[in-house]
Amino acid sequence: MLFFLIAILSFLVQLFLPWWSLAVVAFGCSYFLGRKATLTFFTGMLASGLVWLIMALYIHFTHGDIMTDKIAALLALPSSFILYPASFIIAGIVGGLSAVSGFYLRSIVQDRNVVSS
Repeated sequence: MLFFLIAILSFLVQLFLPWWSLAVVAFGCSYFLGRKATLTFFTGMLASGLVWLIMALYIHFTHGDIMTDKIAALLALPSSFILYPASFIIAGIVGGLSAVSGFYLRSIVQDRNVVSS
């Protein structure tokens, strides 16, 4: 459930907000629904990475490869297809780290409530 929630919400939010909004979505969803740290990290990583990969491939196939070829030339890459795994990795790292941060923040808040009671 966490995977689909992060994927759908981050896709919808990124239609209107900047790229880093996926971190806010992964953080918030994992704060409320995260169960284990490693599972939360990999769920956030895969959901965020796949959203970016699917969006990048959609843009590539609907609008042509003009922009991806220019970005690959700007970065001195031998092929524009290297951009797709790179975008998956970047979004995956951002999504995974923000998801596990939300999970750990909840555990810190819950521990303080137990200590102060």
